[in-house]
Amino acid sequence: MKATYKWVPIIFEDFCTGCGRCIESCTPRCLEMVGKIPSLTQPNICGSDEHCVHACPQGAIRMSWVPMTGCKDIGLWHKRDYCI
Repeated sequence: MKATYKWVPIIFEDFCTGCGRCIESCTPRCLEMVGKIPSLTQPNICGSDEHCVHACPQGAIRMSWVPMTGCKDIGLWHKRDYCI
């Protein structure tokens, strides 16, 4: 598969309080709590609609173009190692 980028939410742990509002607002349910911090566990179903960003009262979520491997036509994505 061709390496490309996808617009996905990035959670900044230092600012996150673990309130879960981002998870509640995520329509496709691609965010889950991992420990006490939300994590994008299913990037393949993320609609990149930024509902989670707007729901976060702490401003702990930002969208970023992340290198992934997949086919954007059919929505199959897999994270690659990256550094922001």
